[in-house]
Amino acid sequence: MDLRVVDGRRYLTLNWSDIEMLVHKLAEQISSIYEPNMLIGILRGGAIVASMLSDVLDMREVYTIGCRSYTGVGERETIVIYQPLSLNSLLDRDVLVVDDVADTGDTMKHIVQYVKGFEPKKVRTATLHIKPHTSFIPDFYVENVNAWIVYPWSINEFVRNMISDMVPRLGISKTFEELKKLVPNTDIIRKNLPNEKIKDRNDRT
Repeated sequence: MDLRVVDGRRYLTLNWSDIEMLVHKLAEQISSIYEPNMLIGILRGGAIVASMLSDVLDMREVYTIGCRSYTGVGERETIVIYQPLSLNSLLDRDVLVVDDVADTGDTMKHIVQYVKGFEPKKVRTATLHIKPHTSFIPDFYVENVNAWIVYPWSINEFVRNMISDMVPRLGISKTFEELKKLVPNTDIIRKNLPNEKIKDRNDRT
């Protein structure tokens, strides 16, 4: 795990080894007091965490739900499910809903209410992280992080968002140098930058 301040903001960058450690810690919490018989991962990151949890917890039933959030001008955030649960009922099921992070908490709240409509026996929730400002505290989580979390499964999306924000303010070369502090793989940065060649001063010819 690597916590850094770049362009005045805090970022926690995680690699796959970090994720594996966090998943094992989360699994220990869950198995100590709850025995789910199915996992539901919220796409995208939650589906990855759910899959890894299923391996540690030795579970075979893993389902996914996909949702997106939309905010119009002067409107409250609206969460829309684009991939519904592929089951008709959850009667007598002990469900664990999984996501990577509870940020605002709105997504998890929305999905939990949606899942309860399938009448499960129990519903519990789990995330790797929560943010200090979240409106939803999961039943299980590992860390409370006051920083932007850079997960390995969304590194390209992160880089694109950073470029959109930083290039207009800092220019391409400065943006490249700043992003290198967070993303060691400079090829990922280069391929997402505007069509202008960047020479890394650490490169060797």
